[in-house]
Amino acid sequence: MKKISIIGSIIILFTIFACIALSSGGNANTLYLLNWGEYINQELITKFEQEYNAIVIEETVTSSETMYQKIMAGTTSYDVAIPGDYMVTKLYKEGLLKEIDVNNQELKNLNNYKTMFNDDLTKLREANMKETITYSMPYFWGAYSMIYSTKNSEVEEIVKQNDFKALFDKSLYDFDVKMGMYSTARWAVASYLMSNNFNPNEESFNDNDVISGIKGASFDVWGDDQLKRKVATGDLDLVFTQLGDFFDALYLALDEGLDKNNSGDGLEGLDFNVYVPKTTAAFFDSMVIPTTTKNEELANLFINFMLDPQNAFENALAVGYSPTLKSVANLYIENKDELYYEDSENPSRNVTLGNLTAKYPFYLNPLYNSSNVYLFEPKDSNYMTKCETIVNQAKSALESNNNLGLVCCIAFGSVVIVGATSYITYRIVKKKHGSRKISK
Repeated sequence: MKKISIIGSIIILFTIFACIALSSGGNANTLYLLNWGEYINQELITKFEQEYNAIVIEETVTSSETMYQKIMAGTTSYDVAIPGDYMVTKLYKEGLLKEIDVNNQELKNLNNYKTMFNDDLTKLREANMKETITYSMPYFWGAYSMIYSTKNSEVEEIVKQNDFKALFDKSLYDFDVKMGMYSTARWAVASYLMSNNFNPNEESFNDNDVISGIKGASFDVWGDDQLKRKVATGDLDLVFTQLGDFFDALYLALDEGLDKNNSGDGLEGLDFNVYVPKTTAAFFDSMVIPTTTKNEELANLFINFMLDPQNAFENALAVGYSPTLKSVANLYIENKDELYYEDSENPSRNVTLGNLTAKYPFYLNPLYNSSNVYLFEPKDSNYMTKCETIVNQAKSALESNNNLGLVCCIAFGSVVIVGATSYITYRIVKKKHGSRKISK
């Protein structure tokens, strides 16, 4: 798993080539794929090209918003894109998606679109995105979660008893705890709302309450990808994150031997774990066909190909995120002895797929523990600006308090230094003149 990172440099070169090719147009056997970085098994790309006598040109981006902008611009004939769930809704509502050919009897995998996905995921789609069901096919999915250190058993107990409240209520801890929050403002606001059992899409909340709540958490680190790393290395005790980030950190920790310093082997030797709260938000990326396509038939063939159970299984093994297909979950169980991580020099550290899914049931079903699940809804720029303002005010208030505390410490220190200097001067003078007798 995560073998995909080995070819990262190749992808960079390929992306440069793709940009050149995209600008010059394509032919009938060329498929233009708009994707995230390191988010597909490149061996499957080669397999598809050989099977359909095609060329796949992949362009990568870092956000769904960038995907939207590129599709909206219409200057490139993207055939398949893989945006996030809320962006799928936005693209659909703006008429920028083609309906997928789910009734084509030659595309057997697409024919099963109603029943092939995880049941919890299907319920979410039907409840929140029913109109897009034939316009998008889920690719990978997950849930918003918390990665926590297991060095102190009390942290795990507090996290599991209090869900996201564990991030915002420091009175739950009778010891010093270091926490981190993603710099993405909407995530910070949403996690606070969910910690109070509110819908994370709510817009009529009291700004001051949220500012006070985020300020009260006094997060030690605001960041992004480094948060998962800081828990894995023991620098933080608890962070808000996406489930996929945990499995990234897990594989990296094994690869770097972070488990070797502990008594356990493999997974048992790691000092961190993940928890998906009972109230949370799910997310999933989906394969779609933008209206920019000039090769709709090949696009449908590609999506059908990626939904083949064996291909999807191999893709999940390479990328490392939670698979959406029930058949792939079954393949993990059937292939439980296949290695997830291998240490050829020390086989006792080897981790099988069975080890992975037994210790982390969230992997095959991110929502198995959750009873109240939301999807983030598309929001306009005004709402996003509101979230940014709230987070910035919370940070500023905290920084002001910290600066005030620093000023007080400096002032107190100055008083102490002045006092000490005066006392020392007094003692020196007294010692120098203390033996002098006064004449009467």
